[in-house]
Amino acid sequence: MQNSSASVTALLAGDRASIARAEDHIRTPYVLIVDDDRAIVHVIQSLLEIEGCNGIGMSDSLKVLAFLNALHDYEFPAVILLDLMMPGLSGYEIATLLSQIERYRHIPIIVMTADCRVQSCSGIQGAVDFVTKPFRLDPLLAKLKVYLNPPTP
Repeated sequence: MQNSSASVTALLAGDRASIARAEDHIRTPYVLIVDDDRAIVHVIQSLLEIEGCNGIGMSDSLKVLAFLNALHDYEFPAVILLDLMMPGLSGYEIATLLSQIERYRHIPIIVMTADCRVQSCSGIQGAVDFVTKPFRLDPLLAKLKVYLNPPTP
C-alpha cells in the first residue's frame, strides 16, 4: 500500500491535519503487519500489493495501540498479522491486550513465529490462526485473503 508509512507516522503524531491526510491514504480492507523485522514487513507488503491487496506495516510494537486508537472504527484493519517475539511488547502481550478491549476484540489476529514449540494459536488469547517463520507465501496469502475477501452472505 502506498504511503502506508506516512499514514502510520501521521496517525501516531496525533496532529489533526496530518491525521486527516493520513486517513485519505488508508484503503480498506487491509492487513496491519506488525513485526520488528522491517524486511519481513516489506516482503509481506509487497506480496499484498502484487496480489492487489492493501497492507500497513509497523515495526515498533509499542505503537500498535496508539495507531489503532487514532483510527475510526471503519478504518480498522481486516486482520492483524502479528509476530510473537518482539522487543517492547511481545505479540502475546499485544494479542491479549487487544482481545480485552471491546473496541478491538473483533479484529482477527494471525500470529507469526519462528518458535518451533508453537504449533497452533490455541492458548494465544485473541489469535484466530498462526503461521510459522520462515513462511511460505502462498499459504500465508490464502490465510490473509480469508479476512480481506470475506464471503458475501
